[in-house]
Parts: sequence; structure tokens; C-alpha cells
Amino acid sequence: MIGLVVRRFLEAIPALLVVSIIMFGLLALGPNPLELLKQNPNITSKDVARLTKLNGWDKPVAQQYVHWGSKFIKGDMGVSTVDQRPAWDKIKERLPLTLMLTGMSMVLSLMIALPIGAYVAVHKYSRADYVATLSTFAMMASPSFFIGLLLQLFALKLQDWNGGSLWFFTGGAPMCVGGGGGGGMIHTMASCAATPIEVFRRLALPVFALSILQIAGWSRYMRSELLGVLNQDYIRSAMAKGLNGRLVFMRHAVRNALLPLVTIVALDVATLFGGATITERVFGLPGMGNLLLDALGNKDIAVVLAIVMIGAALVLFMNTVADVLYGVLDPRVRVG
Repeated sequence: MIGLVVRRFLEAIPALLVVSIIMFGLLALGPNPLELLKQNPNITSKDVARLTKLNGWDKPVAQQYVHWGSKFIKGDMGVSTVDQRPAWDKIKERLPLTLMLTGMSMVLSLMIALPIGAYVAVHKYSRADYVATLSTFAMMASPSFFIGLLLQLFALKLQDWNGGSLWFFTGGAPMCVGGGGGGGMIHTMASCAATPIEVFRRLALPVFALSILQIAGWSRYMRSELLGVLNQDYIRSAMAKGLNGRLVFMRHAVRNALLPLVTIVALDVATLFGGATITERVFGLPGMGNLLLDALGNKDIAVVLAIVMIGAALVLFMNTVADVLYGVLDPRVRVG
């Protein structure tokens, strides 16, 4: 397993290099940040000269990339052109909230999708199977921002039915002790002044909105894989020998059906991060996705590149975790 992790780490280096080249090239096609800075009345000529020298904007695009990449490797992600703060300082304030949102969404999706997929696979072509199929198709056809707006309306209706008392917050995040990251930032559960119940009330709707697409897709995939496994000869032989049906189902059928799902879940991490960007905007959450949209609107190249690289690294990390889990779930698997 250690060799696999090391090999995946080495393979991630050229992948991140390609991502950085593509993103840097695409951003270079947009407006020149130097021209945008000159149009800002709050930026002095000295600030423009300093940022130009710092980012190498007066050089050709290839030299700008080498300049940025050499600093990025050393841990310097650049400086924001909006407030002249280091890009990493802005990201580390937002990253915990995004990780919390996507992590809770992934756990919730698995907790709902796997049991539903297993149940409808055992009761295929039943009324429950048809209802689940229709529901999953409807969920897969609904964009996350639309689900978020519907959930906000639902929370407001609950408030009316509850005599004006709000059960679920429709936007914003809990304030933290001492305002460590500014208004509404979530750093850690320990440093946040809000109680776990308040955190749940504020994040319940965004987490559910982000989970809808994964619940639909993963439950259908679980049903499909489990139906294929249940038709295998070794499952029929085990049942014919009089083994406990529930034991055969859990130990052999479900475990083998989970193998392909591990890869799907790992690959969907990128989808979760993309969905979190829209979800954070709809619910007004100060996460990394909201920061990315603001940075794109302000042509803040350093922040955009840093967020994209961090997201790409997390996706590659989750793929490595998927390969490791393959070996845990099925010791027969050998990665060549």
C-alpha cells in the first residue's frame, strides 16, 4: 500500500502541472490584470508597480507562468489584487467551511443512497423500486441552485407554520469567537461560538441541497451493481447450501457491489466541489466556492489559480484513497 501511495503521488505531479498550464493559459486570454488595476482609483501607481514586479505582469505569458510556478512550488501562492492579502490567507479562512460542507454532504449521501439502492435491488420491480426510480430521475434533472431555492422556500413555510420561529436558517454561517476570520467564517467547531445545534440548523439545507444529485446517482448505481452481483453463481450456491441469507447478502453481495462504487464516489468529489460553489452562493455561505466566484469576477488571478490547484490536489488525493479502499474491500485486488 505504501508503494501505491508513493506511485500515485508521483503521478499527481505531472497531472497538477497540466492543470496549472491549462488554467494559466485560459486566464491569460482574459483581461490583463495590470490594466484592471490602473482603472481602480483606490490603487496608487506605487501599488501598481509593486504588484507588477511581484507577479511579473510586464513579461510574456510563458515567463509569467514560470515566475508564478517557481513561487507556487515554494508555497507562495501569490497576492490578491483586490486587497493585497496573500492568496493562501484568504483561502485558509474559507477552506474549512467548504470541507465541512462537502464532507457532510458525502456522508449524508452515502447514508441515504446505499440503503435505498440495496432495498430496491432486493425488491426489484416493486412499487418501491418504481417510486425510487422516478424520484432519482427527478433529482438528477434538478440543478443544485434550484433545489437550494426550493429548500429556502420550504424553510420559510416552516417558519410560518411554526408561528414565526425559524427552524432552519436560509443563509449565512455561524459567527466565531473573536471574529477570527471575519464575519461568518467557520474555522473549527472548537473555535466557533455557535452550538452544534445552530451549526446543524445553518448547514442542514445547504448540505441536503448538495447531496441530492449524489443520492440519486449513487443509489441507482448501487441498485445496478447489486442486481448484477445477486445473479452471480457463487451467491446462488451459497444460498442453495443453506447459508444465512442476510449474512450472504451483507458479506458477499454488498461488499462486492461496493467495489465499483468506491471509484464513482472518489470521482464525484470534483462534482461535489463544483456543486458547493453554487450552493455556497445560493445560501450566502462564506466558503471557498464563494471566494472563487468573487475572484473570477474581480479577475483576481492569484486566488483563482490557488483555489483551482487546491481543488485538483484534493481530487487526486481522493482517487488515491479509492485505490487504497479497493485493497481493503477486496484483498485479491492487486494494482499493477
